[in-house]
Amino acid sequence: MEDVLVKLPGLLAGVVLVAAVATDAVSTLVTTQRRSARWWPTYIFYRRTWRLWRGLARHIGSEPVRERLLAIYGPLSLLGLLVIWVLLLLVGWGLVWWVLQDRLSGVHSYLDALYFAGVGFFTVGFGDVVPVGGLARMLALVQAFMGLVTVALVIGYLPTLFGAYSRREVQLLTLDDLTEERTSSTGLIEAWHADRGLEGLNAAFADWARWCADVFDSHTAYPMLAFFRSRQPGQHWLTALGVVTDAASICLAAVRGARTGPAMHLYRRATGLLRTVMMLPAVSRRTAAGDHERLQEEAFQAIYRHLEGHGVPLYPYDRAWADLRRLRAEYLPHLRATIAVLLVPPEFRNHATPLPLDDRERAR
Repeated sequence: MEDVLVKLPGLLAGVVLVAAVATDAVSTLVTTQRRSARWWPTYIFYRRTWRLWRGLARHIGSEPVRERLLAIYGPLSLLGLLVIWVLLLLVGWGLVWWVLQDRLSGVHSYLDALYFAGVGFFTVGFGDVVPVGGLARMLALVQAFMGLVTVALVIGYLPTLFGAYSRREVQLLTLDDLTEERTSSTGLIEAWHADRGLEGLNAAFADWARWCADVFDSHTAYPMLAFFRSRQPGQHWLTALGVVTDAASICLAAVRGARTGPAMHLYRRATGLLRTVMMLPAVSRRTAAGDHERLQEEAFQAIYRHLEGHGVPLYPYDRAWADLRRLRAEYLPHLRATIAVLLVPPEFRNHATPLPLDDRERAR
């Protein structure tokens, strides 16, 4: 009786650990609704390991080298998460078998129990340790089933994860304002408007609104996608999101009638995406006004004159500029904080091959 009372806490700890890890794995890989779970293994794993990885990357001065290091983290974290789940499950099952060692032949210590947990979990079956009695045999089957399901879930999870990643990245390749410099929101508006006028702008906004909805859904279900870097250097989904959201904000502030069209849909979806999709804690950061604001206003003045020159119905300039600052205040702090947390390059650069000078002149 005394021996049972001594080992009872170990049994309870083992059962709780196995149940918690199994719940965390199912919540991460199977369920469609994510809930805040600060003490679950997945949350702790990503929070701790990303801080270490980010701290290492911050000390690298070369941007290409830093980006290569950061690009490793996303795929490597999936392997690390599987290893953490397996280790915790083995520790939990080891505690269970340690308490039930009188029902196992050849188990005399916790290390023996941990060995049997590993043999059963990976369905190796050497036969040197054998469960005795109905209860032990049933538990051995449950453990083997849990091992098979855990590995199968991770393997089956990968195609879905990388499918969502590919959809996100393909859209980034279309973000081009037809310049050889960094892609800007005003450059996008000018390029999209030059295509088919307001109809071209609305079509582009609608396309990116669908992309925002897809990213919101996939990154809410699979938060680790936020750590996957883009394949192309200088391109990141967060900076792309910022550029297209800025473009939508400019049209909402300046163009009459835009607030009931695709620009508003894009703005609302992008703002919601920035506020809710990240599993990382928000970091409050403020940027001072001054030259940054003046440069923003200079760019806004240029695109305002461009639209005005093409006969687009616009709101008065002062009202449009005030509305733009108000609209940007709703998402810009979240965007900058997330960019800072993920160490994202602040600009979106396109890598399209420019036309030779003569061809460009003929194209005009």
